[in-house]
Formats: sequence, C-alpha cells, structure tokens
Amino acid sequence: MGMAASQARLLSITARLTDNEQSGQAVSYAKERLANQADQIEAEYNNALSATKFTVLTSFNGADANYSDLSYALITSAKVAELGKQYVVTDTRGRVLVTEDIAQNFIDSNGDLNKFLSLCGDPTSGIYNGGYSISDLDPAIKVPADADDTKTAEQTEAEEKIHDAWDKYLTSVGIEFGDEEHDFGFGWMSFGAAGEGYATYTPAGGDPQPINFEGTTKEQRELYDYAVALTESYCSTSATPVNTAYDADNKQDITYYQNLFYKMQSCDFFTYTNDPNKAAQDEAHYVYTADINTKPKDMDKSPLNDATFFVEELKKGNLQLQYYSTSENDFVETTLSEDASIQEVKDESKIAEAERKYTQALDDLEHTDNRYDLQLKKLDTEHNTLQTEYDSVKNVVDKNVEKTFSIFS
Repeated sequence: MGMAASQARLLSITARLTDNEQSGQAVSYAKERLANQADQIEAEYNNALSATKFTVLTSFNGADANYSDLSYALITSAKVAELGKQYVVTDTRGRVLVTEDIAQNFIDSNGDLNKFLSLCGDPTSGIYNGGYSISDLDPAIKVPADADDTKTAEQTEAEEKIHDAWDKYLTSVGIEFGDEEHDFGFGWMSFGAAGEGYATYTPAGGDPQPINFEGTTKEQRELYDYAVALTESYCSTSATPVNTAYDADNKQDITYYQNLFYKMQSCDFFTYTNDPNKAAQDEAHYVYTADINTKPKDMDKSPLNDATFFVEELKKGNLQLQYYSTSENDFVETTLSEDASIQEVKDESKIAEAERKYTQALDDLEHTDNRYDLQLKKLDTEHNTLQTEYDSVKNVVDKNVEKTFSIFS
C-alpha cells in the first residue's frame, strides 16, 4: 500500500473511530436518561398509590351504607336529601349555586313559592309534568260548579280547611274581613298554568278582591303561601294539575324545593352558563364558563358538570357546603372533612389506571433500553473491527515511514 493511500486510509478509520465513540457516548447518555425516567415513573406511581376521592352516602342496603363519588349533581340531589340531609353549595358570598333550570324557575316565579314549585320537577314524569304544590287537599275535590249546589261533606271540609288557613295568616298580619269571612268568599283568578294566578275574597254583594301578602316575616309568608296553595287547589279548574302534598310520596320532594326556594330567596343565587348573552344580561346571577376556563376544550366545564373541578373548588374554599338542619330550621355550614355523610377513600380507579400506566411505561423503557444495548453491542463490534484495522494500517504506515527514513539516511 502506498504511503499516501495508507495515510488517507488511516485518517478515514480515525474519523470512523471518533464517530463510533461519539455514538457510543450518546447511547450511554440516553441509557442514563432512561434510568432517570424510571426513577420519575416510580415516584409518580408511588404518589398515585395514595390517590383518594370523596364519596357521599346515597343509600342503605340493609345495614350496609352505600356511597357514591362526590359531585355537585349528586350531593345537591333530592336522592341524597331523602336520607335526611339536604345539601346546598354556596360561594364565599353565601350565594347558592344552582343549575340553570332552577335559576330560570326562580326568576320566572318572581318570588312566589307556589309558582316556583309548579315549575320544578321532572317534565317527563307523568300527567302532572313534574310540578309540585304544597296543598294537602285532595286535588279531586273542587268548588261546586254552581253556588246553589248542595256541598258534599268533602267540599265542606275543604272549605273549612281553607278558612282556617286564611284565618291564621290574616290574624298574623292583623287583618280582619269581619263577619263576612264566615261565608266562603274565597276564590282563584287563574291565568291558565299551575301557580299562575292569585287568590281572591269576595265580600257579600261585592266584587272579588285580590288577597295580597301583607306580612314581613318568613312565618307569615309560609302561612300565606299555604293558604294560596289550598285556594288554588280547590277553586282553580283551568290550571294544569300538579303533584300535591296530599300524596305522601310527594312530600319529600316538595320539602326539598321549598327549602331551596327560601335559601335562594334569603341569600341570592348564581349559576354557570355557556350562553354569553345570559351572562352579559344578568352578571349578578350568571357566570360565563369561558371566563373560568383557560383551555378552549374546557369552555363548557364548570363545577356543575365536572366532579373533579367541583371537589377542587371545595378544597380551595371557593365553594362551600351547607346542609339543612331540622333543629335549626335552616341550613348550617359543613365541610368535606367534618361531614359525617362524606368520606375520603382510596381512589381505586385512579390507582388501577396508575398501575396500568406504570406497567406500560416500564415496558416501554425496557424495550428502549434493550434497543440501546443492541446499538452499543453493534457499536462495540464496529469499534473493535475499526481498531484492528487501524492498528494494521498504522503498522503499515509506521513501516513505510521507517523504510523511507532508512533510504534517505
């Protein structure tokens, strides 16, 4: 081999050796990074093993209590209230968080409990469209079609109950109708739908006069609302029928909506909406979801429909829990950690998901590590071959140099 050719070959092998060593170093560094990733995956997995979630008592199976994952819809539902604990969620100002439907029902009721109740419930549930009334009269008992008709015992009993209800309210506000009140002059001016209309009293020889609320206390309002509900049930013939308190099965739901109404009335309310127009027109009661989310894909997310978001807001104190106390006759504050019906348990689904991801991540790392080992083995074989060739060519070059010096010496 000529001197020039040997030198060129030696330089080429040197370059390839250098590239080989750099490639080996790069793969070695990559293996070190894999080790760091494995440590990080291990740490994340260990953290996930301590993942917990909050659940709330929803039913009993004999003596066994059943709990379900905590969410706004669940904890504020009538289903949970049936167990004796009705919850509401408030903000730091005390305003009650409600769904858009409940917010609209409250606005449409304009402060009238009977109207609010008639709008609440499940619109798909039976002939009564889900609406409610606090009247405990038999809805089948109605005022005689003709004033001269002889009243049945049931009609007489209903009128006496209505009289008694109005007497209690009128006495509480210091109003008397005089002796004429012993005649049944009560009636109902209907606007068609349930809860739409007003109670009247017709003095002898006079015209029907509306009976307006004249009180100032919650107790007086409750007496008035009850008397109105009885009057509508007995006297109205055109209003859409509703689920009344006459049916014991309705009483729990009626109490639920009644408590909610008075809470909203005393403390105000708010809700979340995807409609920017609602939020713009009524900023006091509607929060636009886009204003509380930073990611476009989460534009419709709110504590109302995202359980994780809801729990986080409770933990941060941005939202707070209250439950109705029968002894206090009002809602009282509670917390996730203090409430006996709420428990924090291991989140088995998250732990299972973490285990799946952990196993998959380790398998991926092992696969990559094996690939790096093969690359290192290949580079090592290539390095040995190049080194052998390098030594051989260098030996030829050295001999050529030695021979050249001997010729010219």
